[in-house]
Amino acid sequence: MQSIVRYFGAAFCMLVSAVGSTWAVDPALPYGINTHLPSSALLDRVAAAGIAWIRVDFNWYDLQPARDRYDWTLADAVVHDARARGLNVYATLSYTPAWANGGQGRNAPPLNSDDWYNFVYETVSRYRAQVQHWGMWNEPNFEGFWSGSVEQYLQIILEVGARAVRDAQGGFVCGPELGTQGDWRVWFYQILSQKPRDLDIVTIHNYAATGTHALLELLTPRGIMVLTGTDAKELWLTETGWDTSEVSEEAQAAYYEQVLEGLEHEGGPDKVFFYQLVDEPDTTDEWGILRVDLSPKLAYETYQRYIASHASTAALHR
Repeated sequence: MQSIVRYFGAAFCMLVSAVGSTWAVDPALPYGINTHLPSSALLDRVAAAGIAWIRVDFNWYDLQPARDRYDWTLADAVVHDARARGLNVYATLSYTPAWANGGQGRNAPPLNSDDWYNFVYETVSRYRAQVQHWGMWNEPNFEGFWSGSVEQYLQIILEVGARAVRDAQGGFVCGPELGTQGDWRVWFYQILSQKPRDLDIVTIHNYAATGTHALLELLTPRGIMVLTGTDAKELWLTETGWDTSEVSEEAQAAYYEQVLEGLEHEGGPDKVFFYQLVDEPDTTDEWGILRVDLSPKLAYETYQRYIASHASTAALHR
């Protein structure tokens, strides 16, 4: 009962619109969370906090385990359950199945770009009525996630993936989802200068010491966007967060609030997706705002409280 009360308390402050028989949280709201492929119980916690957006993992190797076979089971459930709760879905498409790259590993480029096109086209076509935002890979500047070059990312993933989204009439192409380490500036400049028309929304990941530092470090991608003439596009911070095995729960909550306050100021991100909703079981990683038993940390309560007091006006400023 308490979770229901919290949900409607936060939802009352939101702008909502009717879509058929489903009530959808206003997509103009900037509040998001990374969820991987969440259960319905986890989506209940997202809705109870008033969070408007979830970022989910639509991994190619999961959804198309063989060239002639798709498995939509988990993706169907996540999309259905998210939309039933009025949540907006941002889906990241990435990671190559073994059949498409000769068994080189999930980070290796496909041998034939047509296979990537077909996967993106089929996925976007299936979900385009419920999902309109599509991320092109995850952190391709990190070898563990993409072993190819920036040129291969541009030609195989971004250009071909964007064409597939357009052909499927599926909404917005988002990327490049770079992690801000190493030579990310070179990647970012090259991608935005060579393929500006392939991206509708620019996305970046940043893990900084504090929330204030994360906001300050957005000045560099903003500057590169000016140099490449892409500064009219929105900039979404699609991963940022703090591990409570390394910082206190009080510090995690304080850094969340710093980022949230930055949404209200010029230069801040147009949307933020914190990493992540729940701690991973059987690991020492504690990035979640929920513990493994789904009990809330202070950051969850901070996020919930902030949304309840700001959501009624946040969308009006975007």
